[in-house]
Amino acid sequence: MKIFLQLFLTTLSFSVNGQQFSFQMYFIDAIGNKDTITLGYDLTATDSIDLSFNEINIISVPLDTSIDVRVTDEFYFRTFLGSVGTFHTKKQITYYNCTTFPVKTQEIDIHTKHWPVTVTWNNSLFNDSCRNGSVFTSVNSGGWWDVGSPSNLWRQVLPSNGFVTFTSNSSNSFNNNYEYINSTGDTIPVFWQAFADSILLSLSVNELTASKAVIEIFPNPTSNSLTIGIPKSFGEISLIEFYNSFGQFISISRQLSNIDITEFQSGLYFIKVTNKKGLKAITKFQKI
Repeated sequence: MKIFLQLFLTTLSFSVNGQQFSFQMYFIDAIGNKDTITLGYDLTATDSIDLSFNEINIISVPLDTSIDVRVTDEFYFRTFLGSVGTFHTKKQITYYNCTTFPVKTQEIDIHTKHWPVTVTWNNSLFNDSCRNGSVFTSVNSGGWWDVGSPSNLWRQVLPSNGFVTFTSNSSNSFNNNYEYINSTGDTIPVFWQAFADSILLSLSVNELTASKAVIEIFPNPTSNSLTIGIPKSFGEISLIEFYNSFGQFISISRQLSNIDITEFQSGLYFIKVTNKKGLKAITKFQKI
């Protein structure tokens, strides 16, 4: 194991105009089977397959029977859209702009019969204000960080360590918050990697208390419209932004009352409110 860790801590990273970043995660299961994925971000990337970044869609390729780790959109499509995913890949460079919204999540599916699994990465690459809150986690992105999960992983902050050993995110009774069954009948545990600044580490029930004191959502959950309540002490509002649970921008509003969300898919959303002085507050609501 020590040789494996030393060998693979030579993780790839690169920068173009200060924006592009990538790193590798190396997985090894309990009997020594290995697999690797590459994750990263760029202002010109999309949340799907980008040929310009040499990404390849392997959704039609059968799973490796030893260990197979893939970046996919299966969980998002199956949970929020009621359909199957559109891509599987070993490399995904996604869109992420930490000055716009400081969280971007990518789904990682791990198929192996031999748990626990150990993953390694170069933690020194995350000493940057745009990614110093990045995590690898077993917690559904709709639950930062107030819920548990079947796995013992919870969350590993990527700058703080270079490896973690963790158990499967499948439960004894099937739970579609953490796993899905694919078209060939395999149960696939789902994990997540998030690029984030340090704000992500405080997005929990306890830490959101201060934000909730600033932002109130009525009603919550809601299906058609919502109203945002903000005290006068927060100052004049300049912008209201909506993001889904993957950190993807959805829309902008400049009104506080009766905001129409009928076109939103069901699921968890974040609202970021910015005042005229640039002060920001974040809370979340559920669209049903």
